[in-house]
Amino acid sequence: MALLWVILALSLAMAFLFSVLFHALRDFSVRKAELLAAQLNAERVMKPILDNADVYARGMGLVRLAANTITIICVALLIGPLMHTSQGQTPAVQSIVWPNVFKAIVLAIALIFLFSQLLPISIAQYAGERFMVRSALLIRTVHFITLPLAPLQVVDHAVKRLAGEANVTEHEELEEDVLSAVTEGERGGRFQAVERDMIEGVIELGEKTAEEIMTPRTDIEGFELTNDLEFIKHFITTAGHSRIPVYEGDLDHILGMLYAKDLIPYVGTPSDDFELRPLLRDTLFVPESKSVNELLVELQHKKVHLAIVIDEYGGTAGLVTFEDILEQVVGEIQDEYEPEEEAQPAVTLDEDQRSAIVEAWASMSDLNESLATIGVHLQEHDDYDTVGGYVMAALGHIPVTGERLERDGAALTILDAEPTRVNRLQIEPLVVDHQGAEEPDTDNHDDQTSK
Repeated sequence: MALLWVILALSLAMAFLFSVLFHALRDFSVRKAELLAAQLNAERVMKPILDNADVYARGMGLVRLAANTITIICVALLIGPLMHTSQGQTPAVQSIVWPNVFKAIVLAIALIFLFSQLLPISIAQYAGERFMVRSALLIRTVHFITLPLAPLQVVDHAVKRLAGEANVTEHEELEEDVLSAVTEGERGGRFQAVERDMIEGVIELGEKTAEEIMTPRTDIEGFELTNDLEFIKHFITTAGHSRIPVYEGDLDHILGMLYAKDLIPYVGTPSDDFELRPLLRDTLFVPESKSVNELLVELQHKKVHLAIVIDEYGGTAGLVTFEDILEQVVGEIQDEYEPEEEAQPAVTLDEDQRSAIVEAWASMSDLNESLATIGVHLQEHDDYDTVGGYVMAALGHIPVTGERLERDGAALTILDAEPTRVNRLQIEPLVVDHQGAEEPDTDNHDDQTSK
């Protein structure tokens, strides 16, 4: 009996220790662990653990499981004599004292919960890194001993696939952890909403491409190489840009960038003495698919402030600047020379009329999020990013003002359009009449489109 109590005590101690190490390895501060390892001269021992913490955590989990199993067996053996009546009867179902059985189960669960969950999680949260560093040799020894059981991880991967859990990279998992920590920090009052938005913006830079943040070709302001000095001065004064693309023929043939400061020597000089080509700076060209992270590094390396985005055919797709990248983190930046004006919202909802006025440049994901309040959801597709692209993809042509489209349970009316693009439209849900036919909230409509 005494031996059982000793084994029970040891199993609880093992369950406690390896539970602390398990939870510490699953959630710890790398920087804090590295500093502690440096203080204790344990960098070499800790390096493989820090590089493969999840792998080492599995070994701790296996030992913890074994300790919990021994705990259950010991409790069962210690409580066993109390599970039967004391009348010398042969153990049988009718002789079992069920209250004592219930007490044994509750005791085992309580011990496991206390020594494998409650206390270890609390200690790992506040002193997990210290436990890891001081137990580095033990962690590596246990990992070596449990290596033969590594193939059992196939079961874990199979369960994940059956559960439909997508495989995520270590980088993606780290991003999710950071975002979760920031969200929790905001709820706890440690972060403000603007700080959370900035952190999210930095993390999402790697997921965005130059195409997503660029100024589109149709909004690029530039001039031809053949323009004279007076025209260029007037252009720079009215446009308000300090760096302007210069092209020959059209925007698909950009020769370089003109910096406004390079015109200072020509102030007050006759136009006849001016030649534009020698003033042009080299231009950085990048593909649409280039990630914003890579673009930022290249801009810094080349020491330029903007780049021309080209499409797969070599034509100019748009222009992207340092400011465009910075705005992904801090939000809209308005220059001091720009007039004060309220930004035009992408979607203006009128919930009473169950309709929305939408700018054609509004992204489909943001639009659907806003339209949910009036019960409308437009189909998203890789072929288009904006509601203007959605309309043109559905119609097969560039619509004119007043044209109507009925699609995805909504009626879309073009409010403003140009020969080359859509500017603004109205969206309202289709209603179902008593015969089951769909019709828009307005009275006039055709089967599909009308002009």
